[in-house]
Amino acid sequence: MNGFDFTLYQLPTNKPDTPYIHLQVGKGKKKQSSLYMALEAFECISGVIWNKHREFENQKHINQINNDDWPRILSGLSEVVVKLNACTEPDQLIRVLSIRNHLDNQKHMIFEQKEQLQSFITELSQWIETHLKKEKYILIIRND
Repeated sequence: MNGFDFTLYQLPTNKPDTPYIHLQVGKGKKKQSSLYMALEAFECISGVIWNKHREFENQKHINQINNDDWPRILSGLSEVVVKLNACTEPDQLIRVLSIRNHLDNQKHMIFEQKEQLQSFITELSQWIETHLKKEKYILIIRND
């Protein structure tokens, strides 16, 4: 792999053995909006989500986060985008993202893709904000 895939998809990956995260608006009905991303990309921000919403469990198959809790998470993600601009070395990036897992040994690769990560966070935040106005919660579904 040449780096992380910080792309947001409207459909799940067509590679059945590739782990991914599925964000599902509302009760998970097919007509409701969904967003997909590589599991490793999501793990880059999962520490930030946990810092702002302690009920979030990264290894849990489904996390339901109410729309009352998302503004706090979105605020944390917004802060991360700004703080990433000031990162001049990989260890700073790890602290900003609150990474405490296997990604620590990939910090140099993540650092090289800092701009893509910022765009990923910004696009994800915009998608979430759009759907919070209409729904009571957004599910984070882990598929691995």
